[in-house]
Amino acid sequence: MSESTMDEIPISPGLVGGAAGVVTFGMLAYVTILLFDRIAVGVLVGALSGVGIFYTVPYTIRRADESYVRDAHRNLARSFHPGAAGYALGGSGVVVLALLFVFESVLLPVAAALTLAMAEYVVLSRVLPRAGESSVEDDEGAWSSDDWDE
Repeated sequence: MSESTMDEIPISPGLVGGAAGVVTFGMLAYVTILLFDRIAVGVLVGALSGVGIFYTVPYTIRRADESYVRDAHRNLARSFHPGAAGYALGGSGVVVLALLFVFESVLLPVAAALTLAMAEYVVLSRVLPRAGESSVEDDEGAWSSDDWDE
């Protein structure tokens, strides 16, 4: 390909998220294996945070893109919120890694991180706007308490 052709190919948010997820997976898995010498736990820590970053990066890019319009008809899992899942899972791998310094057993850190991730997802899926939707209304009167009593 010539250099002018490379400039014309758009990089999709999913591709950027995939690359960031792979890097996150590799780095956190490596650090966990290096510190605790447990390959399965390293893969779990890397996978949790890697999948979280895979969902978070495209969500963030699409939220910033004012021209992005969410196509709800093509999305079969309309109730799934990728931004909430990304933020919840992204931190859960780090929680497992941090709790491994405190507990000998692997079960308790994993259970605590997954429980925390589920609770975060429930809250964030109701609070965060979906990509392609407006998070706040432009009208300042939208936050007026005058309408609350009606």
